[in-house]
Amino acid sequence: MPQIIEKDDILGIQRLLQRLAAAEGVSIYELAERSGLHPTTLYAILKKRPSATRRPVRRETIRSLAGGNGYIVTFDAVRKRIILERTPESGPRDGVEELLEGLRRVLGKSTKKHFTPDEKQKILDIVRVLLS
Repeated sequence: MPQIIEKDDILGIQRLLQRLAAAEGVSIYELAERSGLHPTTLYAILKKRPSATRRPVRRETIRSLAGGNGYIVTFDAVRKRIILERTPESGPRDGVEELLEGLRRVLGKSTKKHFTPDEKQKILDIVRVLLS
């Protein structure tokens, strides 16, 4: 897959989000979920208007977005651009990987951090049913 290269201004980052979503064949919401970002973060970036007084998009946000979707990000400060390249080892996402990632997300967002043995057994039973 070719690189995704855009300028590091707000309009370039907005195009980067749209091109990444198109390349992955997913919505902006799914990009955010894969990256561990809140969807409103990406929607806010898409709505931003260019301004000299506004804070730019944090590099950490772009790194999370790229890493969560299987890309390596390079910030070219000289040419003022962002380059996304597909990581060599990442291939198409399979169903098991998607399922495990979703479970990790749901359990990580849970307000309950420690599960009883009965709750752990129920979670394992659900996973077994999903995989059978």
